[in-house]
Amino acid sequence: MNKRIFNTFFLLTVLGTLAYFINNAKIQNSNFYNITQNIQQIILLNKDLNLYLKNTFKYNNFDIVQNKIISIQNNFKKLQINKTFEDTHEKNLINLPNKVAIALEKKFEIINKINSHRAILNKSYIIIQKLKTKDTDSHFDNLYTKIMTLDKNPAVRLNEILQRITQLQKKYSFKYSKFFLKHCKLIVLYNIEINKSESKLNNIGLEQLLIKLQDNYNMYSQKIIQRAYLSIIILFILLLLSLLIYIIYDYRLVQSRTELKRFRKTVENSDNIIVITDEKIRIKYVNTAFTNITGYTLNEVKGKNPKILSSGNQSKSFYDNLNQTIYAGKKWSGEFINVNKNGDISYEQATITPVYNEKNRIIEFIAIKLDTTKEKLSQDQLHKKEKLLLQQSKMAAMGEMLQNISHQWRQPLSLISTASTGLLVKKEMSITTTIDEEIKILNTINDATQHLSETINAFRDFFNPNKEKTNFKIGDVYKKTINIIKSKFKSVDINLIENIDNISITNLDNELIQVLMNLLNNARDVLVSSETQNKLIFINIYQDKNNVIISVKDNGGGIDKKIINKVFEPYFTTKHQSDGTGIGLYMCQEIISKHMNGKLTVTNQSFIYQNINYKGAEFKIIFPKR
Repeated sequence: MNKRIFNTFFLLTVLGTLAYFINNAKIQNSNFYNITQNIQQIILLNKDLNLYLKNTFKYNNFDIVQNKIISIQNNFKKLQINKTFEDTHEKNLINLPNKVAIALEKKFEIINKINSHRAILNKSYIIIQKLKTKDTDSHFDNLYTKIMTLDKNPAVRLNEILQRITQLQKKYSFKYSKFFLKHCKLIVLYNIEINKSESKLNNIGLEQLLIKLQDNYNMYSQKIIQRAYLSIIILFILLLLSLLIYIIYDYRLVQSRTELKRFRKTVENSDNIIVITDEKIRIKYVNTAFTNITGYTLNEVKGKNPKILSSGNQSKSFYDNLNQTIYAGKKWSGEFINVNKNGDISYEQATITPVYNEKNRIIEFIAIKLDTTKEKLSQDQLHKKEKLLLQQSKMAAMGEMLQNISHQWRQPLSLISTASTGLLVKKEMSITTTIDEEIKILNTINDATQHLSETINAFRDFFNPNKEKTNFKIGDVYKKTINIIKSKFKSVDINLIENIDNISITNLDNELIQVLMNLLNNARDVLVSSETQNKLIFINIYQDKNNVIISVKDNGGGIDKKIINKVFEPYFTTKHQSDGTGIGLYMCQEIISKHMNGKLTVTNQSFIYQNINYKGAEFKIIFPKR
């Protein structure tokens, strides 16, 4: 808003300045026009005066001349009192008006002097005309003619006439002749003075001064007008730029408001919970999702701390850490366990971000929360389901174990039964037995008992519920697995080709036994059902640059390409329903990826063994090196 006020103020300032300059330019232009008109009028009046002066000196038109002088003086006064003309500081115009004023004063002074001379001449002309009518001597006729035609005969030489009059004055002393010659002499003398005055008029140079004044002032006025126009153009460009900036800013402001309205609508209709608090963590705003999930309206929670939603399941240190983080200007992320208006527990994954003002002070906090209650319940259900599947897997493994126990215990128990029964029968029938025979029988029973004890230890290790990761050697785990299931492999004539590096890792050994047992049993089942004569299972345990790898590969023909990507799905099986549950490989995948931080893969491999081509499935367990 402040920026918009500034832009508006700047625009109005430029507009006002432009209006001032335009108005000032109009006034100056009008003044310059008036000044130019005055100067031109003075020049025209002066030219007109000069034309009239020639006739005026001859025909005494001094009234018209005087009117023109007054007009020139009035125009010059207008010129002098014009403020624009008065304030002119142009170097070429500072002294020029004064020079023009002095020249005008000289010209008018000379004209007035000529006017007074012409008045005397007029009297003398009248006197000599009267004297001529009184029969003056005829020898004055030639002089009279010359005197009366002086104005019409510019080629006449006045000094020669003056000398002739002086000669005549010496010759004629008659009263009337003397008086006639005196006035003729006056006429000649004043004509000489008038001629001198006319020469002075021509030497004043008023016309040149007026033209120079006009030219210089025209140049000055053009310069000022150009500056004014340039200023107006610059201001007009500034006005256009200001207007453009104002329009752009206003357009962006409208866009921002539109985006803000759209953002507000988005926030209001968002599925996420949005809570805005002030700097003291008092609720200012909540969106519709907050009301829908918590049951509280904005009016019910406005001004209150969001702790009103706390379930009490989170410690004081949890909230202390939250406050320390956000008041330090950092973003906080975490999970709230809250209760809604009905008292039901809800889980919210939240992010709280501080908002700063221009002075870099925190003015509010924005919390964006995602209601994860359904996901939390779904995770709990999934966890229960995984536990159930794991239990099912364990039960299947237990069935497998019991079956293996029955296989492995049958022969030792049979030996114990046969040896003890045989000895008992001999004793009952009083058949004498030697000490060696009895020792042999007892050793047989002891060996069988020790074998049973080893089997029990192997089974006990498998069912050990300890879930802590321990350091063990993979080769030892593999041997324990084989001890559990070896009876099944002997009965079906399967050869185990082993290439084992006894590598130490830190992980869950019992889970690895379960996975290996499952992979080996699956390979055995595939080979039992196949028509392959030479049944082979390859067990490789090795490490490369980055990983520890356990590979179980058979030569049972491989897995159909259509289903190879489904073998790790739950309840997917290629066996008869009575032979498989479809959770074995799924649980292997879950155990390796989720509990043992590894990866289980399957591919079909073609390979050569003892110069014979085979094809089969290869399962790889990959653990990253620690």
